[in-house]
Formats: sequence, C-alpha cells, structure tokens
Amino acid sequence: MFIRFGYLILTMLCWLPGVLSAQDNFKGVCDMPSKHCLAFVNQALDKAKLLSLQWYNLKLLQLDSLMTIKEFKSLKQKLDSLSHDVKHPPMFLTHLNIYRAKLLLIDGDEAQAKKLLASSIQDLKALNQSFYSPMRMINIANLQQNLKQYEQALTLLEGLETDFENSRDNFLKLELYGNLGHVHRLLENYPEALSYYKKSLLNAIELGGEQQIAVLYEHVGNMYKLTNQPALAEKSYLKALAQATKDGRVASITHAKIVLASFYLQQRKLEKVRMLTKDIDPAKIELHQQKNWIVIQGSLNPEKNP
Repeated sequence: MFIRFGYLILTMLCWLPGVLSAQDNFKGVCDMPSKHCLAFVNQALDKAKLLSLQWYNLKLLQLDSLMTIKEFKSLKQKLDSLSHDVKHPPMFLTHLNIYRAKLLLIDGDEAQAKKLLASSIQDLKALNQSFYSPMRMINIANLQQNLKQYEQALTLLEGLETDFENSRDNFLKLELYGNLGHVHRLLENYPEALSYYKKSLLNAIELGGEQQIAVLYEHVGNMYKLTNQPALAEKSYLKALAQATKDGRVASITHAKIVLASFYLQQRKLEKVRMLTKDIDPAKIELHQQKNWIVIQGSLNPEKNP
C-alpha cells in the first residue's frame, strides 16, 4: 500500500553553509509541499544557478511536492533528468534514493526498493549524529514502515511525540501524527490510528493544504470503516472528494471518486457508484488505482465479465 507518499519528508540541506538564508524566500508558499509550492519552485529554478546551494534546496522542494501531490510520472522524469556525471552532495543523493525507492515500490520492485531504503536509513541516522532534526527522524520512521519495521518506527515516533508535545510547528505535528496513524494502522490498532489521523488532519486544516487535507479525510474514512462506523466513513470520504475538487487536479479528484465508489460498492449502493464514476476518464487513472477501477467496472457491467 502506498498511501504514505504524502508523508515523505525531505530535510533541507541545512548542513551546507549559507543555505538557511536562502530558505527565507520559500516562507509562506512552501511551508509545506503542495501544488502552490511546486509552481513557485519551478519558476525559481529557472533563475537559480545550476548546482548552487539554492538550486539544491529548490530541487528538493520540487521533488517533495511532486511526491506529495502524487505526480509520480513527473517525479520519475525529474529524477531521470539529473545528470549521473555530476558529483552531487552525498545527502542529496540519499534523498534521491528515497524517491527512487518509493517509485520502485509502486512498480512492484520490492527487493531493489528495500536495498535503497535500508541504505538511506543508515545515511540519515549518520547525519542526525552531527545535526539533529526531528523531521529527519520522522523520515526514518516512515522508511522503517516501508521495511515493515513497525515496532521500531512506533518507538521512534512515540519518543518524538513526547519530546515535541508542546511544539507549535503545524507541519511537524501533521507529519508526526500522520505517521503515528500509519504505524498504528499497520499494526491494526485502528482506534489509535483514527485518533492520530484526526490530530494530523487538524494541523493540515490549519496549514490549508487541500491535497493533504483530502488525503487525511480519506485516512479518517478508512479508519471509520474499519471500526464499523460506515455513516461517519461516508462523511469523511465525501469531505475528501470536496477537498480534492477544491484542489482542482484531475488526479486528486479521480482518486477521491474511486475511493468513495469502492466504499459505495461495499455498501451495495450501485446507483451511487454509477453516478460517481460516469465522468471518470480511464486514461487518467493512476496505476495503483487500476485494480479498484476494474472491480468497480466489473460490478457495474457484469455482462462484460468473462
């Protein structure tokens, strides 16, 4: 399952001298990865000196935003376009490996992905020895979840929750609570997962990112469904669709519609499924949603099934 993509946190290259001053230009627009941040960064990259400190910061923001809004094809293109002849900073390469690992998981190449994830965790841990960052620790916990190291991830995240209980950093709280929701879900602690997803959602609403809000409403809906609260699940899925519509990207809207249609299918509400999916363009459906789409179409058109 790949619903953690929205939670991939890349730390700025603060370990390089002079980078912090460049970050001031990103305040506000890039408080969190988003389509708005992506638009700003794409424009700024055209003006930044290639391979400068500012360029590396902008590049990471670009890649992180593409991952967050699930533009996986564009992300792969950006990764492939980076020259292999250039000697990039080691930690920049580590972050590139994290993105490549996530994309490999989408493609089903779990073995190669695990190798990249394991080496990336060691690189991030080494960096944290000299320059501690709670966001980097959340990143490590996120990667541990991909490696099915759930208990290790939970221990790490619970420690961060205690240490940063009084933090006013909404993005830190969004990511921390979101990942606690993920790991509890993976451990099948569904009531706990629901509680943390709700906390993460409150911080996403405070920050105002439609993509993250939509994704978190979906997570909340999933947990309501798993805790036998279908009426509340439906409300959450509808809110996810409303936020995706506000986001305005076809990929987000299509995803939210398929999630809601799959829920209605489980509830045997075929007319709602039909109305919800009638305008979906099959060509716009992401690879990870194809299986759900086939099930939906098979239920609506059983005569076409072999």
